[in-house]
Amino acid sequence: MTADIYGWCGKILKVDLTHSKISTLDTIEYADRFLGGRGVGAAIYWKEVGPDVGAFDPENCLILMCGPLTATGVQGAARFEVVGKSPMTVPERFCYGNLGGFFGPHLKRAGYDGIVITGRSEKPCYIWIYNGEAEIRDGSFLWGKGVAMVRDLLREKHGKRTHYVTTGPAGENRCRSATIMTDLEGSATGGFGAVMGAKKLKAVAVMGTAHPEVARPDELKELNRYTIKISQRGTLRIPVPKKDIRYVKTASCYQCGMDCFRGLYRTASGKDVVRKCQSLMMYMPYVGAREGESFDTVVDATDICNDMSLCTMEVGNILEWLHACSQAGYLTEKETGLDLSAMGTREFFEDLVTMIAYRRGFGDILAEGLLRAGKRLGEKAQSLFSDSVSGVGLGTAYTPREYITTALLWAMEPRQPIGQLHEISYPIARWLLHLINPQLSPTSSEVFKASAAKFWGSEAAWNLTTIEGKALAASIIQERVMVKDSLLLCEAAWPIMDSFETPDNVGDPALESRLFSAVTGVETDEKGLLLYGERIFNLQRAILLREGWKPLENDFPPEYNFTHPLQESVLNPRMIVPGEGGETLSFKGNVLDREEYEKMRQEFYEIRGWDARTGLQKMDTFERLGMSDIGRELKEMDLAG
Repeated sequence: MTADIYGWCGKILKVDLTHSKISTLDTIEYADRFLGGRGVGAAIYWKEVGPDVGAFDPENCLILMCGPLTATGVQGAARFEVVGKSPMTVPERFCYGNLGGFFGPHLKRAGYDGIVITGRSEKPCYIWIYNGEAEIRDGSFLWGKGVAMVRDLLREKHGKRTHYVTTGPAGENRCRSATIMTDLEGSATGGFGAVMGAKKLKAVAVMGTAHPEVARPDELKELNRYTIKISQRGTLRIPVPKKDIRYVKTASCYQCGMDCFRGLYRTASGKDVVRKCQSLMMYMPYVGAREGESFDTVVDATDICNDMSLCTMEVGNILEWLHACSQAGYLTEKETGLDLSAMGTREFFEDLVTMIAYRRGFGDILAEGLLRAGKRLGEKAQSLFSDSVSGVGLGTAYTPREYITTALLWAMEPRQPIGQLHEISYPIARWLLHLINPQLSPTSSEVFKASAAKFWGSEAAWNLTTIEGKALAASIIQERVMVKDSLLLCEAAWPIMDSFETPDNVGDPALESRLFSAVTGVETDEKGLLLYGERIFNLQRAILLREGWKPLENDFPPEYNFTHPLQESVLNPRMIVPGEGGETLSFKGNVLDREEYEKMRQEFYEIRGWDARTGLQKMDTFERLGMSDIGRELKEMDLAG
């Protein structure tokens, strides 16, 4: 790092709720190796949260981290990372989430690169941050309120330019799938809302008016212009019934001019909502099956989840399971307190979410999460789970049966690795758009192949029907996403793999490193930035191993990928991938071959510099990455090769 600090503020706020103590940490102590965001969050977690700490213990840290590009004007750099021990994973372990909106940039503008919250308050509280000053305040007037009311009360008290993170009743009642929420419907899963509830922390509110200094502002302006230009590549939209709801405009986050599919949508009745992807579609199948039910019920369902702060992915899994139970005659109204025949109505959904959020009756079982509920209810209940049920996220998103590279991505993460999965699924989606109409997307089969070679490490990486080149591709994708989540670049906008505005329609994998250098003054290139990503990935691996991750058992994607032939794909209904010469190839009926996967995994271990027999990291890998201190700690626990 350079002597002068650009990009970073230089300090991280630390709040001990047990002792009402506020202090700061030196950002660069962590950032020189791990950048910011997910990387610095993981480094603080390694130091502060022991393997025996439970998710609801006061010693668990709730870590909210920005990145060095946040609030500097870099396009698509408005997100912030949440890190901590998750109550949602089975077992409880390290996890992370990611939110957009305005909170992260304004935290930077208030003078902090992040917040580390530990301890537990005796009474409800919130943290107020304003231009370098922070205090713990009485939050009793916020407790028991939904997210929308908390927003209004905070802005009434501190001004309209106040930004926030908060949790609703589900978080207060420690529902394991409780989210944390921010403005623009930003939500992070992983159960971190329940961690807030366990700490009696209702919200963090912030207002900042300063700006982080940038090393080379003129260069940054030129790079921003270039970024906006080449980001024109065909925007993905949520598939919605046009007669019921329509897209109005992009719902942009702080200082972002990039095209994005987080959109403002308007229903036929005139209701405006901000939505992105799964959160809009969650209740659609059940509402659509009921004649005469308004589409407003679909958008209201998401609002209800958000206000209560319940994960829409977990609620979607619960709905699917309850529907299967009803069809099988397994659960009745007497046992659940729900009229399952009313599924698809607003009243049913409100009853379901309310009973979960307040842990009433059968909702108390569901508040533990489906995986834990299944263990309590027994084998019959578990037999009715769909493949989508997982610890955190949706287990069926872009599975290895569709895109084989995702096998290793699924296998190495404590939750659904959606940012990594999107690095493959987004270009596929734009390739599908190009097949429909070349004016919708630049991504022809030839452009897909060239982009894959440039961004995934080899010419073999583009062919999604073989394992050749996939271990290398997976390692690069992991590293790039670790960097992205540490610089805090939006995964809906980055990387720019294809473009209408480049001569060959292929994007620029070096752009992130050029932006980083212009902001921070730290000179690096694409390879140098990916080295940070490799370091962060190995740090996360070290944390998981310390918490009981067993490589030879856990380094596998979900079991159904090896046993259940794929019959449908919601987001790729034609079930095709690019082939040679513009040919399309079908993946319908695919399963993942165990022997082929094992070959790919062994190659991955070797690329990573891990022990091929055990999956443990080698000491010389830690030394090469400047992480000998972490390697020595693992070695003492017999967890390094």
